[in-house]
Amino acid sequence: MTRLLRNLTVASFLLLAGCARSNDPVHVEDAWANATPEGSTVGAVYMTLTTKEADTLLSATATVADHIEMHTSSEHNGMMQMRPMENAPLEAGKPFTFAPGGAHFMLMGLRQPLTAGLSFPMTLRFQHAPEQTVQVQVVELGSR
Repeated sequence: MTRLLRNLTVASFLLLAGCARSNDPVHVEDAWANATPEGSTVGAVYMTLTTKEADTLLSATATVADHIEMHTSSEHNGMMQMRPMENAPLEAGKPFTFAPGGAHFMLMGLRQPLTAGLSFPMTLRFQHAPEQTVQVQVVELGSR
């Protein structure tokens, strides 16, 4: 009986925790970065953000880098160009994807190499929603 009660309590807690997460104003999926070679001072992070209400992503920080910039990449006359983004406008219910070849976070002044299999926290700052810290998974270069 005690075991059943304990299992029901754990199940209830997990259900409530899941419901609380689903009420977050910003849903973050699949935060990842490629591993970097020894001595590299830059890296990139990718993820998908979906907001319940229109908002603006203003900035990001992480302890693994001196600072983070948001950039967008595009092809122009056969040449890839990267331009800084001051912010990222987020439409309600519409996913905004940071992905290779498009918008991405640039980790500037890496304090350590990004090693496959590890993860690091990255904090996102929004105009309206509260700050949100996500875990960024580091993957083997070229595996995604």
